[in-house]
Amino acid sequence: MFARPRKQRRSEVNERIKNIHSAIADKLLSHPELFDLAEQTLEQRYQSKMIRYGSYLLWKGVLEARDEPAVFKTLLLADDERTANLRRETIFTGILSEEERSHVMKN
Repeated sequence: MFARPRKQRRSEVNERIKNIHSAIADKLLSHPELFDLAEQTLEQRYQSKMIRYGSYLLWKGVLEARDEPAVFKTLLLADDERTANLRRETIFTGILSEEERSHVMKN
């Protein structure tokens, strides 16, 4: 059995995380009240120093785009390394149910 190169594994994980965030974006846009949960998570993590100011500002920018769905999704699902890393420390915990998350992972 051959081990996949580290870069390839990271790329595959990033793609799965991106797919989950695409489903999260769709759910948030169809249930805007869920943005409050994400904002609370962001503020709590920043206040407890779990995220740095730069990440805080990036997340704030994503959240502030919620009134423009295409912009919101573009920002959240951007392919750059910084955004991919940001998604790995998501503030959108609890948005998808376990069943919804499993469904995304199977597809």
